Amino acid sequence: MNNQPVQAPTLCGVSCPYCRGNSFVIRGIKGSRSASIAMGAAFGAIGSLVANSKSKDDYALKPVEFKCNGCGKKFEHPALLAPPEELLETPCTVNFERLKSFVGMAVAQHVWLNGVKVGIVGNGKTLSFPVYTKHNTLFVTDHNGVAFKVDYKFEATSGGVVNVRFKRKFV
Repeated sequence: MNNQPVQAPTLCGVSCPYCRGNSFVIRGIKGSRSASIAMGAAFGAIGSLVANSKSKDDYALKPVEFKCNGCGKKFEHPALLAPPEELLETPCTVNFERLKSFVGMAVAQHVWLNGVKVGIVGNGKTLSFPVYTKHNTLFVTDHNGVAFKVDYKFEATSGGVVNVRFKRKFV
């Protein structure tokens, strides 16, 4: 029996609309940088922590902002619908572990898979979720949707397990 979902999002196949390159940096979710700047200017660090505490752990599918490594231009693109050949026969499990850190311990981090928010992970906690596509991109954002500099690209296998350990680096 096939456990495939009717629809599965993917970022595999996204390309720059300017140069058609497929190497890019994920900047976050559409409008996230503006929201982050406005929140910081209006309320400072305390306001940002209050907004973070009100973050919801709900499903979200929003356009992702990218910066092309080829031409340097910024663009946004929604997740694509995975073609049948990209789907796994049985889901793969991802265990996303956020390593404990004193710096930023009160700040929740949002985990996104292929342009869909799969959940919020607290300091020193693990979030597990299924993956239905072979080629995947996982990234982490703050409560405003601004992506951290590291993203994870991985190939999932049917019935497999992928373990990701994440620690935000403050520079």
